[in-house]
Amino acid sequence: MRVSFRRLTTAGLLAAGLGAALAPALTAPALADQGSGSAYGLTLAGPLDIAPVPAVSSGGEQVEKSLLREKGNKFVQAEVLDVRASAARARSKVARLSVPSADLLASAVAAKCDGGRGSAHLADARVAGRRLDVTPPPNTRIPVKIEGVGDATLTLNKQRRMPDGRMNVTAMELTLPLTEPTTLSVASATCGRPAKTVEKKQPEAPAPTPVRRDLPVTG
Repeated sequence: MRVSFRRLTTAGLLAAGLGAALAPALTAPALADQGSGSAYGLTLAGPLDIAPVPAVSSGGEQVEKSLLREKGNKFVQAEVLDVRASAARARSKVARLSVPSADLLASAVAAKCDGGRGSAHLADARVAGRRLDVTPPPNTRIPVKIEGVGDATLTLNKQRRMPDGRMNVTAMELTLPLTEPTTLSVASATCGRPAKTVEKKQPEAPAPTPVRRDLPVTG
């Protein structure tokens, strides 16, 4: 696929564009510790690192956070970002996503993690005019040719098992070949397996002890 990239010709412009979009939320909380669930809406890794926003984590009951965004940024636009997480479940949903530089559009992008299993759901999603699957298989990779920059990669339903055993699923991950690799991640959820319940065995009743008695003699 070939995508026009005339408006953004340098890595600095690209990084600065996304940085301005996410700068108001740089105080996002840290992601989850081992044994807990977490979720975030957007993040950027590269020359300019942007913390995940919005972001939640929980080792117990469900916590949630929503973020409303304006369409003022030229690089990435998203109207509503909603995230929820508990120890064994997490969900992230981003509505009305647009990345004009990569010709990437979606009415909704969602990731879900439940009991150590991940899934992704895309609504009316397209890249370079190509419609994307609603429920893409795990780790679906789509090459995108960006004029003036090079070969980008769009990964859908990216799933990985973390060293601590938790599952991480990211609905969309766009990797751009700039001076340093730059990755935009959209809708990510992480969760652990539910704790196993151990049933305590009831102690067995002792065997009855026979009691010897003399029977009365009649007659």
